[in-house]
Amino acid sequence: MRTSNLNAWLGVVLAGTGVLRADNLILADDARLTGTVRSINEAGVVELATALSPEPLLLKAGAVEKVEFSVPESAAAPAGIVIELANGDLLPAAIESLDDKNLSVVTADAGRLSIPRTALKSMQLGVRKPKAVYRGPKNSEEWSLYAERAKNWQFARDALTANGPSQAARDFDAPSQFVLKFTLKWQANPMFKIHFADPLTPQVELVDRYFLQYGSAGLEIKRESSKGKRYQTVIQLPRTPDQFPSNELAVEIRVDRKTSRLQLLLNGEPEGAGVDPVGDAPQGNGVVLINNSPAGPVQEIRGIEVLELDNAGTRHRTEERGDAKADSLISRDEDRWGGRLIGIRKGPEGVVFSFKSDFQEEPLELSEADVSTVFFAKPAQTDAPAPVHQFVLRLRGEGSLRVSSCAFSADDVSARHPLLGPVKIRRAGVSGLERLDSKPEAKSKE
Repeated sequence: MRTSNLNAWLGVVLAGTGVLRADNLILADDARLTGTVRSINEAGVVELATALSPEPLLLKAGAVEKVEFSVPESAAAPAGIVIELANGDLLPAAIESLDDKNLSVVTADAGRLSIPRTALKSMQLGVRKPKAVYRGPKNSEEWSLYAERAKNWQFARDALTANGPSQAARDFDAPSQFVLKFTLKWQANPMFKIHFADPLTPQVELVDRYFLQYGSAGLEIKRESSKGKRYQTVIQLPRTPDQFPSNELAVEIRVDRKTSRLQLLLNGEPEGAGVDPVGDAPQGNGVVLINNSPAGPVQEIRGIEVLELDNAGTRHRTEERGDAKADSLISRDEDRWGGRLIGIRKGPEGVVFSFKSDFQEEPLELSEADVSTVFFAKPAQTDAPAPVHQFVLRLRGEGSLRVSSCAFSADDVSARHPLLGPVKIRRAGVSGLERLDSKPEAKSKE
């Protein structure tokens, strides 16, 4: 049976049996299945329980691109602290203590963990869930508020799709510091252009705004200005479509109009940053979606989000950290020290950080509320081969863990992590799972 037909049949069967909460699987050919994921083995085979048969379905390695897990009835509150591991994984947690060898943390969904100090890269404190200004699309009408900007976009499967040149626009009550996120999906050669911080004024020749364009030459964010030089490049990347075999790209643009700075992330990874060459950032709040591809190939934009930006935390986490052989600490007041984080201990009003600066005899004593970011000294290189990771588990609360295999019960997800060892996570704490081998390797970045 073809997967597209199987998907339709399975949806009918599940509806008839009263299954209301299930996992959604996106397959390599963009077909979709619904059921309950049971396990993923070292070979990448996904075991899926369905109402189709008493025996689970076995989906061959490489067949599943992404799993969106059912939403729990209640979710734990965000931890407020995100630990970045040496391999780039992120773990939301509350800190208990730190000594010369280990960091002890408590997580909402994996319980208490002891993390070797050598496995730590950074620690971000004061993390809060950003307020969502918009999440969608929900229909095509909400992107057709400006008749002169609306043309040919259609709404299907929670996305805006286009078969030929298309345009749509929407205005937002965006703050001065915001995040714009969306996912592009294409057939043949993409020709996307996304305006943002756009005043959405009537079609005039000169306007102040930013725009991202993505096509066969790569990706570029430009500043369009009503005065002086009309177009200037802010960020440019030669990340061409052939570097993304799945023909899909998740884009995140962080815009700080107070400091005229922009940062770009692709598939969750930082890819570049730039400063507005004009100085004064455009103050418009509109977003315009443009597809310039000719009729024939279907192009798609989904997962559109506009969020508030926690600028201080984002800037500290992504800026140059200094001497990688030493620890470094950034306070909420922008003070910076290099040296050694001696320890973390419980105090009467929360945990206390003891930091031995290179320029002071006595260690600094800082409360958790006074610390923004900690970078840990990078350990010496080893010759051990890098472990193979086939999947990344997306955790609720901005976390992610790369694993080669995992098993799912009704309540838990069990996996072995290369730095944490065996971990058991509440299933309600896992929001999704993605296959990694279809994404471009870091070495392909230029």
